[in-house]
Amino acid sequence: MKKILSLAIAAALVAPVAAMADATVYGKAHMVIQNTSEDDGTDDVDVWSVDSIDSRVGVKGSEDLGGGLKAVYQFEFKVNLDDGDGLGDRNQFVGLAGGFGTVLLGRHDTPLKMSQGKFDQFGDVAGDIKSVIPGEDRVDNVIAYVSPSMGGLSIVGALVSGELGDGAGGELDGPADHISIAGLYKNGPIFASLAYNTYDLGIVADADPSLLRGTLIYKGGMWQAGVMFSSLDLDDAGEDADAFGVSGNVKVGGSGKIKAQYLAGDAPIGKAPISPGVKITDGTEGNDVTQWSLGYEHAMSKKTKLHVGYTLYEEDESDYEETAFFGGLIHKF
Repeated sequence: MKKILSLAIAAALVAPVAAMADATVYGKAHMVIQNTSEDDGTDDVDVWSVDSIDSRVGVKGSEDLGGGLKAVYQFEFKVNLDDGDGLGDRNQFVGLAGGFGTVLLGRHDTPLKMSQGKFDQFGDVAGDIKSVIPGEDRVDNVIAYVSPSMGGLSIVGALVSGELGDGAGGELDGPADHISIAGLYKNGPIFASLAYNTYDLGIVADADPSLLRGTLIYKGGMWQAGVMFSSLDLDDAGEDADAFGVSGNVKVGGSGKIKAQYLAGDAPIGKAPISPGVKITDGTEGNDVTQWSLGYEHAMSKKTKLHVGYTLYEEDESDYEETAFFGGLIHKF
């Protein structure tokens, strides 16, 4: 798959989980050289870095249990190629798949995060949508369900138990302290999704934050264009915030691609996406944020590509500005 999320995504958007007699080892090595400049109106920072960008290694597979039922599993780890600083957890689960769909238990991207499809042209690097648009969460303690595709439509839902004990908003000890649900539709060149999250973060008593996200993508023969909107309702926990984005790419030559993306939102979204059990925001009311990115990637083979890009992130009220120039190499196996 273009972007390895999980067997669940494959089941939802492409086909039922495929039978695999043996475990499959896979991975991605991604290194970037980057120059980052920051200006907060008082002090300037300029730094060069060599970074491992969500490099990973994993194993996945399934076992045929008979009667149309399969056991599926995946263990995926983040690998820090730049400094060797141990392993990090990514999507990891065990589950059952059959005519009823797929049920997963473990750690996984939320359905709302999954609902972006291939909208983000700068995933994982500077320019990633998570700097402006909230909801890019991978959470622990997940019970997830992926329905079979019905005329191109799949429903994905997840319940997340808090396991955090008491908080300012009450006890986070239930089976569904965080709920995420998404409808994903794929038909030919069209991908559309609508997703909704509820959060019981235990931060402010009687506050029930929620997040709504919609995405529409059209993929032509040599190009792709997409639009996304996000609406965050913090209830009594803070100011509400909206965000939107447009993205696209155009293929050039036999192996090149030009990419562009523009994002805009209200604080408190900028640089502080909400996550279960985590501080909601440190943004400033009325501090609008924008981010635009331009890049190019060149496929050297089906598994290896080079890419370069530029990103500008700005906060209106605080006069904070951050720019990044980067170039990298990606190899998948």
